[in-house]
Amino acid sequence: MRDPNRISEVLEHLNLLWFKDTDLRFNQLVYNLQSEFSCKNNDIGKVMSEEVDGFTRVGFDLFNTEDDEFIEFLRQKVRAI
Repeated sequence: MRDPNRISEVLEHLNLLWFKDTDLRFNQLVYNLQSEFSCKNNDIGKVMSEEVDGFTRVGFDLFNTEDDEFIEFLRQKVRAI
């Protein structure tokens, strides 16, 4: 069973990071964090699809990423602010 205390830690980090840039909408914050995490981890979870109009849609599927990995990423982000 995963440690339920991880939830509070994730929320604390998100709180600090979001207050750093309050103009961001929540899903923009989440997308930016997923993008940066993916980039720093060999594009893990990066999903690209070409649209009919020729544009490429980029998203991130981090469903299988363990919380402790993402928490460590968030810790590093918070330390940098």
